[in-house]
Amino acid sequence: MSATAPPSGVPSLKWIAAVGAGAFALFMLGALVVEPALNRLIAPIDASARPRVSGQVEVGEVVLSGRYVAKSDMALDVDGGALSTTTGGRLTSAPHRLVQADQPASVSRSFTEAMTVPPMAQIEVRRVTADEDTRLCAGHSVGWLALAVRRDGFVLMPVRQGPPPGALLADDRLCAVLDLSR
Repeated sequence: MSATAPPSGVPSLKWIAAVGAGAFALFMLGALVVEPALNRLIAPIDASARPRVSGQVEVGEVVLSGRYVAKSDMALDVDGGALSTTTGGRLTSAPHRLVQADQPASVSRSFTEAMTVPPMAQIEVRRVTADEDTRLCAGHSVGWLALAVRRDGFVLMPVRQGPPPGALLADDRLCAVLDLSR
């Protein structure tokens, strides 16, 4: 016997069963093989599954808190938007904007060049609301902070009071960069 439709135009029971079994097999193939494969391709990679590289600049909503130490043995205690130095100075700041590191930090230098970070790093520019004797900028009052966050710390570039970092800022307003780690 054959599973083809008879010439009378009415399909036989075997033909209906064969088409039903084929449709069910295709449905199961999609449900058990294709859909899980697509979900693995679409789903974001778990952050804990990525390799943890020390010194790699982090992108995202990272909250800084705790004690961080620079190579020059200077230590900063960070709690959100507040920084305290070991010499008793305190600085508070508020968010201003986010920029990519390849954007200009001053007239002739980009954030990449000034802070020694990758060009695709995200830089958070913060407006300083109060600087109480932090001495982060060689005796000058700090008006702005530029931060690039890493997994094990952050890179901090203070900027003297005046206009925010950008294409119109003079180079002499950028202060020494601090590379801070836990």
